Amino acid sequence: MSAQELGISVEQGGKPTSKSGELKIDDKKRMGDYKSVHSLWDPEQGVQWSCCEILLMAGAWLICIIPIFWFFMFRTVRDYERALIFRLGKLKGGAEGPGVFLINPLTDKIYVVDLRIETYNLPPQDMMTKDAVTVTVDAISFMKCIDPIKAILEVDDYRYAFKNFSATTLRSVIGTYNLQSLLSNRDEINDKIRIIIEEETSTWGVAVPAVEIKDVKLPQNMQRAMAAEAEAERERRAKVVSSQGEAEAAEQLAKAADTISDSPGALQLRYLHTLVKISAEKNSTILFPLPMEIMRGLQAFSSKTEENQKLRRRKVKQDRIDLIEENQPDYEE
Repeated sequence: MSAQELGISVEQGGKPTSKSGELKIDDKKRMGDYKSVHSLWDPEQGVQWSCCEILLMAGAWLICIIPIFWFFMFRTVRDYERALIFRLGKLKGGAEGPGVFLINPLTDKIYVVDLRIETYNLPPQDMMTKDAVTVTVDAISFMKCIDPIKAILEVDDYRYAFKNFSATTLRSVIGTYNLQSLLSNRDEINDKIRIIIEEETSTWGVAVPAVEIKDVKLPQNMQRAMAAEAEAERERRAKVVSSQGEAEAAEQLAKAADTISDSPGALQLRYLHTLVKISAEKNSTILFPLPMEIMRGLQAFSSKTEENQKLRRRKVKQDRIDLIEENQPDYEE
């Protein structure tokens, strides 16, 4: 695709300008917008060699390479690796492997790409949450190269770029959550970080199987505050449970008292059961059993005495009133 087809004209200075003559830069471009405009490697087209390049290669093989670099001409690529061979600066044949390859040490340069899942421990990130709490977050990310050609041609060092981009994404995502969400919604945060990273690194031929937050470290004063809050919450729950137990116990005791009042012998049986429990323990307590009939008699006598005292008081009060009424006419005369 030429510059004229893109709507860009090139002046003598070499700077791209629009048709109106002004230089335009889009600040909102994503990383994927900067991938190569044309195909860096076309398997159907192949590699086109000039006559000079062919003669140079033939001379290098016959004169220098075979006699001198015999032991450096063979490279082995394992089953989980792929090799990219650049001959005179041009990619030869795409990603090759596994197996043994014959290379020219003077004109060839080989890059070996590992296709296994690689693990990266992201450095601890000191950041601030949405509710202004400073935390230190440790995370681990997993990376898998699925397109060796893009991994070599689209980015300088895809491992270094992936590690730094993952750390930056971790900081930006954590800043959008408050502390409570950070501690409780780990799965949601992990998925969000993974999607953001994979959306950008897919242009490099790199996939992200998973991103996991390992640990969230809080300041000491925040840990003490959270511990005090949790302790107060536990005490509140304990008091609520205790009060509910006392209410239920009082309700059951009221029912038991009603049952005992309906059955006169029930109180005597309860009294005897209490004596059995006390006598089973090894103590020096001396018990004097007192029949319940005596208690009832004393209670009845006490009630009768109290009633007589009330009647006597009423009678004395009435006598005083009668005496006052009798003497009232004498005062009037």
